[in-house]
Amino acid sequence: MKKEEVPGFIIACLSEPDNAAKQQQLEDWLLEDETHPAVLEEYRRLWQAAAQLPESDFDMATGWENLQQTTVLRQPAMMTIFRHHWWKAAAVLLPVILVAAWWASHYGQQGGMVTYIAQGSLKDSLQLPDGSKVFLRPGTVLRYHKSFKSRAVELQSGEAFFEIVKNEQQRFTVTAIHAGVEVLGTSFNIKTSTEYTDVAVWDGKVKLNADNDLPGVILTPATMGKVDAYTGQVEKLAGAFEYRCGWANNDVSFSNQSLGTVLNTLSSIHQVRLRAADTAMLQENITVRFKNITLNEALAVIREMLDLKVDQVSSAEYILRKMK
Repeated sequence: MKKEEVPGFIIACLSEPDNAAKQQQLEDWLLEDETHPAVLEEYRRLWQAAAQLPESDFDMATGWENLQQTTVLRQPAMMTIFRHHWWKAAAVLLPVILVAAWWASHYGQQGGMVTYIAQGSLKDSLQLPDGSKVFLRPGTVLRYHKSFKSRAVELQSGEAFFEIVKNEQQRFTVTAIHAGVEVLGTSFNIKTSTEYTDVAVWDGKVKLNADNDLPGVILTPATMGKVDAYTGQVEKLAGAFEYRCGWANNDVSFSNQSLGTVLNTLSSIHQVRLRAADTAMLQENITVRFKNITLNEALAVIREMLDLKVDQVSSAEYILRKMK
């Protein structure tokens, strides 16, 4: 798990204490590193403090401005902090995010702008004023103007899948970290991180640009492009990436993908741990499509395709083995 994913993961676990799968994942994560229990306690303290916040107005715009300024002004120092005690820096920033989420109860409006903070355990959804739909991973932050005259949104952090209503007269634009996307009517997935922003297309056509003068790329169904945060380079990746959209549209399609990629994708979607007893199995390629089916149904298909045995060792962990 990447460091920037830890806050969302912990908050999701704290918000669902009765979710056995999440609690098992949390237990596994705690055992991965001796520093993790201390990290959890920092977030648990902040989470409990946020629950006791008084009922008073909170200035959303000022809160986000302060958060952004802190991130920018302290960037060199934070690089060092993350290398050693990164959770202390996270503890400084997290209260702003928690208070913003508490005050807004999903979203807040300030000066004609709407800031939406995704909730839920697996995904959240939002319908924009033009009828376009957005599915968001928990903790994802989306911002747009209330009037929506320009059909433009800003993905400030996280991951989102867009289903855009077609409008020949007006393009739909998304700005993200170091990247921009232009479309007429299509569906695609955007994932942001401190290192890169990538876009995978489900259908239609997307133009991906960086926030510089370097040339962009045109993306079509199953293709993916990436903007490097450090170099500003935009590249179109080789391969088929339609599976990157499956977490949102419940249609997970793999075209000659490795079993490792398949298991990692299903693990992320269903919030479980899927692992192979023999890591050599992970290099085997398969082509398969899972549309609106359960995890057990998906595992049954994989079992038959590769002649495997699937053992469930806990409520949130499965081991795949070759049949003898």
